Amino acid sequence: MDTARVEIRLFASLQKWKPIPVIKYDLAGTRTVKELLVENGIPENDVAIIMINGKRGQPETILRDGDAVSLFPLIGGG
Repeated sequence: MDTARVEIRLFASLQKWKPIPVIKYDLAGTRTVKELLVENGIPENDVAIIMINGKRGQPETILRDGDAVSLFPLIGGG
């Protein structure tokens, strides 16, 4: 089975799930962003924006070796 290494960057309030803002993560086999969230205990509903290599991604996006995944929460304000 192939192994891929991706980098996960958590922003703002998402860092409560993993206090390290940049995580190197090894994937065994094919994984989607949604599966990555589940494996790391990050609720999908807490993620408002997914960026993969600087482009908009979706929970169903399949991750590849070398991908940089940036996750952003909803930002409130008034």
